[in-house]
Amino acid sequence: MSTKRYFEILGIPPTKNENLVKRAYRRKAMKYHPDRNPSAAAKDKFIEVSNAYDKIIFALEEAKSQKHSTHNATRQSTNSKYPYQQRQQSKTRTQNNSTEERNERVKRARERYEQMKHEEVLENERYYQNITSGKNWRRFKLIMFACTIISTLIILDSSFFSTQTIQSAIINKDLSPNYGRNPNVNSLEVEFENGQTAWIARSFLSLTINNYTYLERTPFFKDIKYLKVYTHDKWFYYTPKFSQSSSYPLIPLALLIPLFTFFIKAQTIYFSVLYHLSVKVMPIFLLIFLFSNDRWAHLLTLGLMG
Repeated sequence: MSTKRYFEILGIPPTKNENLVKRAYRRKAMKYHPDRNPSAAAKDKFIEVSNAYDKIIFALEEAKSQKHSTHNATRQSTNSKYPYQQRQQSKTRTQNNSTEERNERVKRARERYEQMKHEEVLENERYYQNITSGKNWRRFKLIMFACTIISTLIILDSSFFSTQTIQSAIINKDLSPNYGRNPNVNSLEVEFENGQTAWIARSFLSLTINNYTYLERTPFFKDIKYLKVYTHDKWFYYTPKFSQSSSYPLIPLALLIPLFTFFIKAQTIYFSVLYHLSVKVMPIFLLIFLFSNDRWAHLLTLGLMG
């Protein structure tokens, strides 16, 4: 049987990636494993899958070493286990002996499958220990503490601390062709005289003409919670688009992902995904948040900077 046929048995295209072969074998073996599928057809399929896996792995190892002499010696050694007379006798075995041989092949296939599962468990254990100990785990905890502290400050700043009101007129509007002159865009990026910027709807900007504009800001990070304008004997309020206030509480909840990961610490795929998200994505997310609106400066000055 050609090697291509063995790949077809495992249900994958020809490849040199042993990890892909192992995953394909594991899927097929679990499907036809005698403990899961007791039918006679499943046993035969289980033997066929195990044999295909052995042949592919053997071929890949031989291709790596490129030692034809070793390949021939191995084949001769394998064949030597079954002398010619025994192979001839096997053709005339009774049905009972054939059944015993088939059961023996199933037994060997099961042992091979169990060995692979054991090796996989050991590999997963080594991986788990690697990411939950030493410098990797210390780096994760540093990120977790930083994200948790910032998340807590955002929640306190947005929900529990009293806002501060300042008067700040609009001194500049982004009228670039990509935004302000495009009739399909309903918002403009504006700059206030205190240096902050925000995306404001055109309809609300019309109210700021010839009227005082006030900013309601959080006391710590100085995020604009909303603008207010007094005109026609009443107050009009507006929360800027694309701001921390408009998306609250998504940002603080996202920053709590590392803390959640810490508490579900376990040898599972969920923990692994959240761990890599925490150490690879969350630091970038945190830096973007801190450097926008000069939040890093407000953090260093404990909110005392205007």
